[in-house]
Amino acid sequence: MARYAERGEAFSRSDGGYLVTLTSHPLAYVIQQIKWLGVLLASRGMPRWLLESHLDLLYDELSAAIPKRRVKYRKLLKAAERLREARYDWIPQPDFETLAAAFAANSGGGLANAGEMLVSAVCDEFCGIAKAVPSLVVWLGDPARFSAQWCAALDQTLDCARTVATRNGRYPANLEVSMGAA
Repeated sequence: MARYAERGEAFSRSDGGYLVTLTSHPLAYVIQQIKWLGVLLASRGMPRWLLESHLDLLYDELSAAIPKRRVKYRKLLKAAERLREARYDWIPQPDFETLAAAFAANSGGGLANAGEMLVSAVCDEFCGIAKAVPSLVVWLGDPARFSAQWCAALDQTLDCARTVATRNGRYPANLEVSMGAA
């Protein structure tokens, strides 16, 4: 995705390296730090679904490269599971996939995983990250960058995702971080 090209590469190198160093710590600390990082990133336009996906991929790659440390690297999977569970509290995976696919179909396409990021940002918003949607939409919904069809599909997807989250939400996720710091 164009927005994340340079920033995404920098994230992969710096934060990805940081995430690997966390595996030397107890699981509770790993989860706390990843929750904090997730809030920070989501508040800056990078939904936690991206971090969740990054953790899954990082585990796979590290385990393949250094199989004897697989147990240690499972902490990354556990943290990804926590992020996923928080997302599922608001929008279950089948609904998540349906909403993301509807955006892809209605927007005219153009950017891979944009629907997933939109729906994830709504989940983040419902988890208490107030800036999650606005910080993503300032770029992803910019009419100077995207067509009217795209922007209309974006608005419709956000509305539908918020409706699903309102209907399905069982309880807020425990973020264990200071929202003001993000």
